[in-house]
Amino acid sequence: MKARIIAARLQTIPALFRGATFESYLARNQKQEQAATLMKSRPEGSWYLTGPYGSGKTHLLYAQYHEMAVAGRTRCHVRTTRELVEELKKMEMGSGTVSPVMAAARECTPYHLFWDDMDKIKPTDFKTEVLFELVDTLYRQKHGLTATANHSLQDLVRHERMHPAIVRRLDDMCRVIQI
Repeated sequence: MKARIIAARLQTIPALFRGATFESYLARNQKQEQAATLMKSRPEGSWYLTGPYGSGKTHLLYAQYHEMAVAGRTRCHVRTTRELVEELKKMEMGSGTVSPVMAAARECTPYHLFWDDMDKIKPTDFKTEVLFELVDTLYRQKHGLTATANHSLQDLVRHERMHPAIVRRLDDMCRVIQI
């Protein structure tokens, strides 16, 4: 039974990152080495990983996911921005679909959301509303959140990629790591 659960969790990881662990991360500079060491020492931590394309943010996100979800430490979901918005859209449109992410976020039992490429979004009122509801729920329930983005938190607001209220919650919840 446990082997089946682990296999199912591994299937949620894209093939490119199935082998992503902290040990397999190849840091190319001191910032990357420090990020990997810090995250490995606190795999349950909430992180906002920011840096340029190709710096290893997604690898580190999946390494942490491996530590948390595959090892069975806590309930987790991993989503890209596109996947997350689509899931929340189906739920909001009343199609009878329950968002697994939102359902888990509303519960009191420990939960961690892994959100890859959070800044890859064209904001609309709808997206802002559903994403704020999600992030605010995670924040109020004291759940974990690890997100990756090419933009700093300040740039998310400055370039109008994310509403300031969402960014304030992220800043309160996550430790920022520039890679």
